[in-house]
Amino acid sequence: MAIKQLNSQEVQPDINYILNNNDIKTDLFSEGLTNVLSWQPRVAAAVSLLCKNSNTHYRSRFMLLKASESELFFDLLKQSVKPSLTATTLGYSYYFSENKITLTQAKSKQDNFAVQDDCLTATVVDIEKLFGCVRQPENSPIKLQAGLVHQANGGVLILGLRSLLAQPIIWTKLKQMVMSQTFEWFSADDSHPLPLLIPAMPLDLRIILVGDRLSLAELQEFEPEFYSSSIYAEFESELKVTESRQINDWMNYLQFISRQLALPKIEKTAFAKIYKHATRYTGDQYYLPLSIEWIQSLLINSSYFVQNENIDTLAVSKALEQQTWRENYLTERFHDEFFTNQIMIDTKSQVVGQINGLSVIEYPGYPKAIGEPTRLSCLVHFGDGELIDIERKTDLAGNIHSKGMMIMQAFVMSEFAINHQLPFSTSLVFEQSYSEIDGDSASLAGLCALISALSNQPIDQQLAVTGSVDQFGHVQSIGGVNEKIEGFFAVCQHQGLTGQQGVIIPASNQRHLSLSDEVIEAINNDKFSIWAVEHVAEALYLLTGIPFKDENKISLYKLIHARMQSMLVQDRKHDGWLSRWKKIAKSNNTQ
Repeated sequence: MAIKQLNSQEVQPDINYILNNNDIKTDLFSEGLTNVLSWQPRVAAAVSLLCKNSNTHYRSRFMLLKASESELFFDLLKQSVKPSLTATTLGYSYYFSENKITLTQAKSKQDNFAVQDDCLTATVVDIEKLFGCVRQPENSPIKLQAGLVHQANGGVLILGLRSLLAQPIIWTKLKQMVMSQTFEWFSADDSHPLPLLIPAMPLDLRIILVGDRLSLAELQEFEPEFYSSSIYAEFESELKVTESRQINDWMNYLQFISRQLALPKIEKTAFAKIYKHATRYTGDQYYLPLSIEWIQSLLINSSYFVQNENIDTLAVSKALEQQTWRENYLTERFHDEFFTNQIMIDTKSQVVGQINGLSVIEYPGYPKAIGEPTRLSCLVHFGDGELIDIERKTDLAGNIHSKGMMIMQAFVMSEFAINHQLPFSTSLVFEQSYSEIDGDSASLAGLCALISALSNQPIDQQLAVTGSVDQFGHVQSIGGVNEKIEGFFAVCQHQGLTGQQGVIIPASNQRHLSLSDEVIEAINNDKFSIWAVEHVAEALYLLTGIPFKDENKISLYKLIHARMQSMLVQDRKHDGWLSRWKKIAKSNNTQ
């Protein structure tokens, strides 16, 4: 068997080389990171394509960028775009003479419609902010007010997509003007036309629309032809780590963000704590976050606890402790349900057909998931081979959960129903579950409970199980593994750690582990364990102490097969007696 008991070094990111590896540089500004797109080659290539040959009419003037619509990101993106731009003209100027308005080339930046910058940004726009407006106070001459399209004429305008989609008229006018390369004045109120004819202004503008995937999907549905003709790129939110050099690069990236925010410098020793928290955020030990908002939040919160001018390990630790404490109300309230036995979880007994499964709960508006131990129970009775999923029967199960239960049933049918129908039926339920559940991460636990009930062998309640299975019994990865482990650990800790308690997880989930210091300490002290398995047979051996299949000694398969044969014999006897009784009754009726 490939059962693996994980030690403390294997259940958390390997952070030792961050401090000790010779490739890690002491001067974290040594690489001279100057802009955020140095981390995003795909986005940088798209920006270069957008900014090239600005005077041609046939090129794309729109770029779609999947990224967050935050002020900091827009500012950093602006700094990255500006070096790609060539020098622009000064723009234009409107000259007023009696009842006539004429358009001329601007002679200085002080002219009324001169270009103010070759790259401007706005996360939120309205019609006046974007296009300017025509004002005519009572008994006063007409005044023209410039908008963003005039102030960035000849350059690039970076706009938040969500705001534009909420104002379809503004978006339609912007697209038409940019593509026609002409700005024509219009009245925002159709019932009040412009008082004078205002000459149109030549417009040489390129637009970067920034939005999340939902906003981009809405735009794609709204204007599929425009979407397919625009330049597309994604700001990658994670860095895949394949070599130690990338750790140094990532540390430089954090220092760059800290410098842009005018925050204290990050001490090298603090990166061990940051690195662990980062992999917890990404959910993978081989990926580090590039999300500017996440980094901004962490660094700003850590700066509140700085004592020696720089952000050190103590500052980061206190910031994370404060954050956990602030966000922990619902978690503590939820755990109290287990601690007061309102929700019953057994962590010490041996029970047939009962197992501790693991799931996560996500509340709307709550910033983190909560790990929830769940008691699954299974009963076996004489029947026609049906697996009764009580959650599905009562419409409390989602489609993915139902799929997992069907896969579990297929595995049992394949293993045991060779030439005949299974002579029993089973019922499986999530005890004390009163709302809809979904996901297939409990299918491994459900299958183990079913095998236990069929073989009449008890399951060790000191262990909890998470993982999905395929039709061949292979264990597959699931989400929320850290929260699930910590949720069960909290219950075990309250009921008393025995040293034999632990969690069984899919082997493929080992790379996602980044557990709390409390759990790591318990593993180091042999008070709690984590096992990684690849097949349901390995999980069953840990849970029952009996192998699933073994030709040389007793196994769960043999016990189930013997029980099936016994039930089939009883069924044949019952059928024989019943058929004889029917024959007698029929002959009496004939007479």
